Amino acid sequence: MFERIKLNALEDYFVPCSGRNKKGVFFCRLTRYSEEIHKIICRYLEATRKKGVCIQRKIDNPDEKQLSYYEEIMGRDFQLNPNYFMVSLKKWLPRIQENQRQIIAESFYDILLEIARQGKTKDIQENVYIKFMCWLYYRFEPILHESGNGDLPKILFEGYLNNYELKMMTILSKIGCDILVLEYEGDENYLKVDPDSSYSQLLRMEGTSFPADYSVLELQKQLANKRTEAERKNFRTEKIINTNTWIKGEPLMDTLTLQSQRGDDPRFFYNLYAGIYGVEDCHSYYSDLLKWKMKAEAFGKKIVLIEEKIPPPSFEEIGAVKRKNYNSANVMMNDLVMQIRCENRKFQTYCQNAFLETFLEMPDISVQELLNAAVVQLCWINRYGNQLIGSPEEGSIFLFYGEAKGKNEECFFRILEKLPIDSLIINPEGSPQQQGIQSNLFFAKKYDNVVKREKFPVDLSCIQFGTVAYQAEQDLNNILYQDTGIYRSQQFKTAIPVSLQITYEEIAILWNQEAKYRPNFEVFDDKVMVPVIFSKVSGIPANIDTYWDTIGELLSEEVIVIQEFPYAKSGNNPFKDKAYTFLQNGRLKKDQIKNYSTYPFSFIREPMQDYMLNKLQEMIDSKIIRGTCTNGMENLITATVLNMDKTLLRLIQKYDFTKQIPKVILVHTKESSGSAEDSILLAYLNLIGFDIVMFVPTGYTTVERFYTRPIFVEHQVGEYKYDLEIPDFDGITKKRFGFASRLFRRGR
Repeated sequence: MFERIKLNALEDYFVPCSGRNKKGVFFCRLTRYSEEIHKIICRYLEATRKKGVCIQRKIDNPDEKQLSYYEEIMGRDFQLNPNYFMVSLKKWLPRIQENQRQIIAESFYDILLEIARQGKTKDIQENVYIKFMCWLYYRFEPILHESGNGDLPKILFEGYLNNYELKMMTILSKIGCDILVLEYEGDENYLKVDPDSSYSQLLRMEGTSFPADYSVLELQKQLANKRTEAERKNFRTEKIINTNTWIKGEPLMDTLTLQSQRGDDPRFFYNLYAGIYGVEDCHSYYSDLLKWKMKAEAFGKKIVLIEEKIPPPSFEEIGAVKRKNYNSANVMMNDLVMQIRCENRKFQTYCQNAFLETFLEMPDISVQELLNAAVVQLCWINRYGNQLIGSPEEGSIFLFYGEAKGKNEECFFRILEKLPIDSLIINPEGSPQQQGIQSNLFFAKKYDNVVKREKFPVDLSCIQFGTVAYQAEQDLNNILYQDTGIYRSQQFKTAIPVSLQITYEEIAILWNQEAKYRPNFEVFDDKVMVPVIFSKVSGIPANIDTYWDTIGELLSEEVIVIQEFPYAKSGNNPFKDKAYTFLQNGRLKKDQIKNYSTYPFSFIREPMQDYMLNKLQEMIDSKIIRGTCTNGMENLITATVLNMDKTLLRLIQKYDFTKQIPKVILVHTKESSGSAEDSILLAYLNLIGFDIVMFVPTGYTTVERFYTRPIFVEHQVGEYKYDLEIPDFDGITKKRFGFASRLFRRGR
């Protein structure tokens, strides 16, 4: 156990344990101020940064998370017993030495026994004990195992000590910590808890009262700034970065300029920091981009290409960053910057300097927020640093292809602008209004034209080069097929089918109309809204023969006729036992479906495959079928759609969203109702854009019993008829009068 010894001069605090007269520690209070005292306080504060703890005003009580963690680890079986304290300390603070554990346990026992003698309840004793345990773990654990050896840990306490804080400081002094208390307002408050100064020494020094604005926090900032200035000298770069002063305003071509051609002042490294938004030529854009890349590589430039977003740091990258408990941003940054590692020491210095400068420019945020941001940047610098080391003449290019967004990416670009490299953002979908990175140095080149952002072309296999005639043809196509009502074949890759709320008579009017002539047909950029029919016709007009004739009038190559239920048979569905493997939490594993050995849509054109799978996901998400995502119905939905017959698939393959709409007619005269698979199939066909009319003379419920809400329009056209036999429609003689004049008259 260490004894408190008398301090004769403030400098004695810095005498190692071995150099003191006996095994003793200092625990003193300071109420006076002078320049000499200020220097000693600064020196003492610096010592706490290296090996110690600084407490401002008070030791905070444990919060709910800390108490919850303590209870989870230690339980609540408190006993006023030294052996109990020894066992608990070994579990809670495993790094401290046996003799330290003995001192703390005995101190706990003495303090809590005194509280018990004062008549305090066991709950109060336990609360005090838990407070002390949490203080030791959360505030002082890093210095406990270092106490009592060499340069003793230093504790600086700003303010006056209350009863429990004094007891904690006394325990820490016994295990080998020096303590200095700064009492700006005098000693009266302290004497209320220790009238005889039994636990600490009042230093009677010459001087004045402390200045009104004197604070440890301000001292920490001043000392950190001094350290930063001193340490920044270690990161002096070989050349000064000179950004964009030399460019001609064409970023792609400017990157090809060699360093010696950018400027002749040997003090500078001339770099580029720019963005290109939109495209100059829509037709040749990707071929021009590939030619630029090949030319840059031929010039010896290294290109680090990032598409869409910078991948976030992995767990391994984050785990490699060593962190401490930081009480100031400057201390933290000066610690983290030393963890930047590059194979080229000169380039490493540029990275370290850029890292520090960037974070010094940041507005005031909490140390924790700053730490989170700094760790991300540190991981990215260490990930890409070595890849960016280029030759002094040719240099390297960091190319971001996509829309740079998010605070972390913007911060990384502010670091890159300070490096001896070119940094370039390219976004062919960017508009002229897009401002780019918020930096005074950033140059943004903006074009009015935009193209869809495809994968960045990395080699010749990615690109087709067009002739002048071909490009002229494409321009003509754009003029003809954009907002003119004229559409080229298969112009649109995806559709938004909408079921029309129509009258019974309107079915005839719309039935053979192409999609583009129907009401509510709209084009939205690369999508088209397709108005479709989904109706149920219940009952029949008075004349049965006319009824069959009119159904026959509807038939064509684009129409599939269903004459009995169940139509979508489940017994021979090979996907029924596999469907669950294609789903995870209600989401389709589309790539897994496409890679399946018997993937049924493989012969269909690629955009239509994507459309079909997207609509399948939309159907699952809509929960239109009862039991979806509750009773596993999503598995049956997936299996049913994947098991569609080839007749349906061929209609889907040739479907052009602006032209003739594929159709299904259901004629159901029996009492059997449709199966769950039938309801799924019809709902799915409606969702992808089929016209569907169900003729049900009986008026019976069919597929709708499986739907969670109405999705078709029902028309009552006459009396219900039962046990009708469906004729051979191919043998029905076509009458002169058309479908509209017969089927949609309410009677003869």
